Amino acid sequence: MRFFLAGLLLVAAAESAALACSCVAPGTPEESRGFAREAVRNAVAIVEVDVLSEYGPGGGELVRVVRTLWGEAPGEVRLARSEFAGGSSCDLRLARGQRKRLILSRGQDGRFVMQNLCSDFLLGDGGYLDVTLDEARRRGGAAPAGERG
Repeated sequence: MRFFLAGLLLVAAAESAALACSCVAPGTPEESRGFAREAVRNAVAIVEVDVLSEYGPGGGELVRVVRTLWGEAPGEVRLARSEFAGGSSCDLRLARGQRKRLILSRGQDGRFVMQNLCSDFLLGDGGYLDVTLDEARRRGGAAPAGERG
């Protein structure tokens, strides 16, 4: 009986683990260069935003672009989201009033999408942002547009 319960718990744990987001811990900024290169491959901008509204059914967050670090983006962006955005699918959730750096790309429908939880570290301090911006510049595209107000 004890082995049956242990097996049942193991199956339940494996099933819930399969539903959870799983990200590889980053190395140093330089060791993450290849990951940064891939993260900006389809990017149109790297921006710092203020979150104006949170995710809700039928719509993604509305953000105001405060500063463009690379590329081009409009002053306000409504992020495209799947119907069930959440942590188990590695979606990055934004809170109203939060200031956040985002890598913006265009989805298949032309709307803006942002990086996921697993690549969010690429916009952090400690050298990761510098490497990500370097990879974006190497890829080409527009120069930073600067402050927006």
